[in-house]
Amino acid sequence: MRRYAFLFGFLLIVLFAGCGVDQPGGGPATPDKEPGMTGYVMAKDSGRILVVDPVSQDFSSTGGVNEFYDAIWFSNSPEAIKEGDKVKVWFDAVAESYPGQSEAIKIEVVPAPRPDGADLDESVAINKALHSGEINTSWPTVLKSIEYNKETDTWEVSIRESIEEPAKTFHLQIKDE
Repeated sequence: MRRYAFLFGFLLIVLFAGCGVDQPGGGPATPDKEPGMTGYVMAKDSGRILVVDPVSQDFSSTGGVNEFYDAIWFSNSPEAIKEGDKVKVWFDAVAESYPGQSEAIKIEVVPAPRPDGADLDESVAINKALHSGEINTSWPTVLKSIEYNKETDTWEVSIRESIEEPAKTFHLQIKDE
Protein backbone atom coordinates (compact mmCIF):
# COMPACT_ATOMS: atom_id res chain seq x y z
CA MET A 1 0.00 0.00 0.00
CA ARG A 2 2.84 2.35 0.84
CA ARG A 3 4.33 1.74 -2.60
CA TYR A 4 1.05 2.87 -4.31
CA ALA A 5 0.89 6.00 -2.17
CA PHE A 6 4.46 6.88 -3.19
CA LEU A 7 3.68 6.25 -6.88
CA PHE A 8 0.49 8.33 -6.65
CA GLY A 9 2.38 11.21 -4.98
CA PHE A 10 5.11 11.08 -7.62
CA LEU A 11 2.53 11.20 -10.45
CA LEU A 12 0.77 14.14 -8.79
CA ILE A 13 4.04 16.10 -8.62
CA VAL A 14 4.75 15.41 -12.31
CA LEU A 15 1.22 16.46 -13.25
CA PHE A 16 1.36 19.77 -11.36
CA ALA A 17 4.86 20.58 -12.60
CA GLY A 18 3.44 21.01 -16.12
CA CYS A 19 0.58 23.35 -15.14
CA GLY A 20 0.41 27.14 -15.16
CA VAL A 21 2.47 28.24 -18.16
CA ASP A 22 2.36 27.82 -21.90
CA GLN A 23 5.57 27.06 -23.75
CA PRO A 24 5.31 27.82 -27.47
CA GLY A 25 7.04 25.27 -29.65
CA GLY A 26 7.07 22.68 -26.87
CA GLY A 27 10.21 23.75 -25.04
CA PRO A 28 12.73 26.45 -24.29
CA ALA A 29 12.95 29.05 -27.04
CA THR A 30 16.29 29.71 -28.60
CA PRO A 31 17.09 32.37 -31.18
CA ASP A 32 17.84 29.73 -33.85
CA LYS A 33 14.27 28.32 -33.69
CA GLU A 34 11.24 29.95 -35.30
CA PRO A 35 9.86 32.93 -33.33
CA GLY A 36 7.07 32.18 -30.88
CA MET A 37 5.04 35.14 -32.14
CA THR A 38 4.95 37.64 -34.99
CA GLY A 39 2.77 40.71 -34.64
CA TYR A 40 2.58 44.46 -34.29
CA VAL A 41 3.67 46.55 -31.31
CA MET A 42 0.38 48.17 -30.30
CA ALA A 43 1.50 49.73 -26.98
CA LYS A 44 4.59 50.47 -24.87
CA ASP A 45 4.69 50.84 -21.11
CA SER A 46 7.58 50.92 -18.61
CA GLY A 47 10.15 49.05 -20.70
CA ARG A 48 7.76 46.49 -22.11
CA ILE A 49 5.82 46.18 -25.36
CA LEU A 50 2.40 44.76 -26.20
CA VAL A 51 2.59 42.59 -29.31
CA VAL A 52 -0.69 41.60 -30.96
CA ASP A 53 -0.96 38.99 -33.70
CA PRO A 54 -3.21 40.41 -36.47
CA VAL A 55 -4.40 36.93 -37.49
CA SER A 56 -7.53 35.97 -35.59
CA GLN A 57 -8.54 32.59 -34.26
CA ASP A 58 -12.16 31.43 -34.22
CA PHE A 59 -13.31 29.81 -30.96
CA SER A 60 -17.06 30.15 -31.62
CA SER A 61 -17.52 26.40 -32.14
CA THR A 62 -16.55 25.83 -28.49
CA GLY A 63 -18.59 28.74 -27.11
CA GLY A 64 -15.83 31.35 -27.35
CA VAL A 65 -15.46 34.46 -29.47
CA ASN A 66 -15.22 34.26 -33.23
CA GLU A 67 -12.31 36.73 -33.41
CA PHE A 68 -9.60 36.10 -30.81
CA TYR A 69 -6.18 37.73 -31.16
CA ASP A 70 -3.06 36.59 -29.33
CA ALA A 71 -1.67 39.48 -27.31
CA ILE A 72 1.39 39.36 -25.03
CA TRP A 73 3.23 41.99 -22.99
CA PHE A 74 6.98 41.38 -23.39
CA SER A 75 9.53 42.69 -20.91
CA ASN A 76 13.20 42.96 -21.86
CA SER A 77 12.33 45.11 -24.86
CA PRO A 78 14.88 47.36 -26.58
CA GLU A 79 14.04 51.06 -26.19
CA ALA A 80 14.36 51.64 -29.97
CA ILE A 81 11.25 49.56 -30.75
CA LYS A 82 8.25 51.78 -31.50
CA GLU A 83 4.50 51.35 -31.51
CA GLY A 84 3.56 50.32 -35.03
CA ASP A 85 6.65 48.17 -35.63
CA LYS A 86 6.08 44.63 -36.84
CA VAL A 87 8.22 42.27 -34.75
CA LYS A 88 9.19 38.64 -34.37
CA VAL A 89 9.59 37.57 -30.75
CA TRP A 90 11.35 34.55 -29.25
CA PHE A 91 10.29 33.66 -25.69
CA ASP A 92 9.72 30.79 -23.28
CA ALA A 93 6.83 30.72 -20.83
CA VAL A 94 3.74 32.94 -20.90
CA ALA A 95 1.71 33.86 -17.81
CA GLU A 96 -1.87 32.78 -18.36
CA SER A 97 -3.72 36.08 -18.48
CA TYR A 98 -5.05 38.30 -21.23
CA PRO A 99 -2.97 39.84 -22.50
CA GLY A 100 -0.32 37.28 -21.61
CA GLN A 101 2.98 38.29 -20.04
CA SER A 102 6.43 37.01 -20.89
CA GLU A 103 10.09 37.97 -21.11
CA ALA A 104 11.50 38.29 -24.60
CA ILE A 105 14.64 36.30 -25.33
CA LYS A 106 15.09 37.99 -28.70
CA ILE A 107 13.10 40.59 -30.66
CA GLU A 108 13.62 41.25 -34.34
CA VAL A 109 11.99 44.22 -36.09
CA VAL A 110 10.61 43.31 -39.52
CA PRO A 111 11.51 46.06 -42.03
CA ALA A 112 8.42 48.15 -42.76
CA PRO A 113 7.41 48.48 -46.40
CA ARG A 114 7.27 51.90 -48.03
CA PRO A 115 5.13 51.87 -51.19
CA ASP A 116 6.20 53.83 -54.27
CA GLY A 117 5.31 57.50 -53.82
CA ALA A 118 4.84 57.27 -50.04
CA ASP A 119 6.83 59.44 -47.64
CA LEU A 120 5.98 57.33 -44.57
CA ASP A 121 6.55 53.66 -44.10
CA GLU A 122 3.90 51.31 -42.72
CA SER A 123 5.13 51.40 -39.10
CA VAL A 124 5.04 55.22 -38.93
CA ALA A 125 1.51 55.28 -40.38
CA ILE A 126 0.35 52.75 -37.76
CA ASN A 127 2.04 54.78 -35.01
CA LYS A 128 0.25 57.95 -36.16
CA ALA A 129 -3.09 56.10 -36.20
CA LEU A 130 -2.53 54.79 -32.66
CA HIS A 131 -1.73 58.32 -31.45
CA SER A 132 -4.52 60.06 -33.39
CA GLY A 133 -6.67 60.42 -30.27
CA GLU A 134 -9.56 58.58 -31.93
CA ILE A 135 -8.81 55.15 -30.48
CA ASN A 136 -9.03 53.99 -26.86
CA THR A 137 -5.71 52.18 -26.42
CA SER A 138 -6.37 51.12 -22.81
CA TRP A 139 -7.38 47.66 -24.06
CA PRO A 140 -5.46 45.64 -26.65
CA THR A 141 -6.02 47.03 -30.12
CA VAL A 142 -5.57 45.01 -33.29
CA LEU A 143 -4.33 46.15 -36.69
CA LYS A 144 -6.97 44.86 -39.11
CA SER A 145 -5.57 46.38 -42.30
CA ILE A 146 -3.28 49.06 -43.67
CA GLU A 147 -3.00 50.30 -47.22
CA TYR A 148 -1.40 53.29 -48.92
CA ASN A 149 -3.67 55.17 -51.36
CA LYS A 150 -1.42 56.88 -53.91
CA GLU A 151 -4.27 58.93 -55.42
CA THR A 152 -5.16 60.64 -52.12
CA ASP A 153 -1.63 60.40 -50.64
CA THR A 154 -3.06 58.87 -47.46
CA TRP A 155 -2.75 55.66 -45.49
CA GLU A 156 -6.00 53.86 -44.80
CA VAL A 157 -5.65 52.15 -41.43
CA SER A 158 -8.28 49.93 -39.78
CA ILE A 159 -7.82 49.19 -36.09
CA ARG A 160 -10.13 47.08 -33.97
CA GLU A 161 -10.42 48.65 -30.54
CA SER A 162 -11.25 45.64 -28.41
CA ILE A 163 -11.75 41.90 -28.49
CA GLU A 164 -14.95 42.19 -26.50
CA GLU A 165 -18.23 42.14 -28.38
CA PRO A 166 -19.46 44.36 -29.81
CA ALA A 167 -15.99 45.55 -30.81
CA LYS A 168 -15.44 48.81 -32.65
CA THR A 169 -13.32 48.99 -35.76
CA PHE A 170 -11.98 52.41 -36.65
CA HIS A 171 -11.13 53.32 -40.23
CA LEU A 172 -8.61 56.15 -40.16
CA GLN A 173 -7.01 58.13 -42.93
CA ILE A 174 -3.48 59.22 -42.11
CA LYS A 175 -1.90 61.91 -44.29
CA ASP A 176 1.38 60.77 -45.79
CA GLU A 177 3.53 63.58 -44.41
